[in-house]
Amino acid sequence: MEHRGIHDILGTDPSAGETPALVVLVNNLADWRRVQEEHWYRIPLRRAPRLAGAAYLAFYHSGAFEEERWSIRWYAPVRSVQVLPRHMLIPDEPAHPRAQELYLRYDLGPLEALPAPVPSRRLRRVTFIPTTLERLLSAGDVSQLWIKQSLRERLWVELNRQGFHAEMDAGIEGLPDAAFDFVVPCEHGGVAVDLEQGETAGRGYREALPAYAPADIASELQRLGWSRLCFERGSVPSIMQRIREAVDAHGGMRLRPALTAGR
Repeated sequence: MEHRGIHDILGTDPSAGETPALVVLVNNLADWRRVQEEHWYRIPLRRAPRLAGAAYLAFYHSGAFEEERWSIRWYAPVRSVQVLPRHMLIPDEPAHPRAQELYLRYDLGPLEALPAPVPSRRLRRVTFIPTTLERLLSAGDVSQLWIKQSLRERLWVELNRQGFHAEMDAGIEGLPDAAFDFVVPCEHGGVAVDLEQGETAGRGYREALPAYAPADIASELQRLGWSRLCFERGSVPSIMQRIREAVDAHGGMRLRPALTAGR
């Protein structure tokens, strides 16, 4: 597939006069080596954030790394973006279960070190943070990077703060072609949470994948022992109360989330 400029296919929403950047998760050494040595990074298309366009990517290291864990230390300019299937990105794994799945491939310039690491003192489960280069260069904590906190972002922060084993923009094992704003695996099934069109319209590329009709989703979730909560609006405390009640009804949280895993 041909190279296209990032602003041709991806949305951005920088503050006036600032340079759009996107914080992305690095949770394994293989992906980090690709960034360092081959200068590219990938995001599953169905999990791409709403504002995936950026002039720079910054890299949040998970607990899989020793010295760098739970912090942002490096960033790189984005040269171009392609949409490619996994088997073209990683040709030595042709039999991988997601070999045909589409990914955003960000082709990058050289890595640059931030003036100082940006730690995550409270949040641990970071996925994507649309921000600006100016914030990255001056932030003292990951929590300062969000340009503006939507209900979705505030809910994600609160789920983490209260210790929920949740995932953002995640699928559910057994329902591979659907993705939800949040999923919380429980002892018996789990809880999927979606915010309605006003919050999530235009986010990601779910329309590029086989879609389930709402009735089909409800039926499939019920078959798998999951329930789904949908919110068009509401305060974070009231939504959190509903989520907690639903999680309790499913036997409480599982210690090790059983989500659609692997990249």
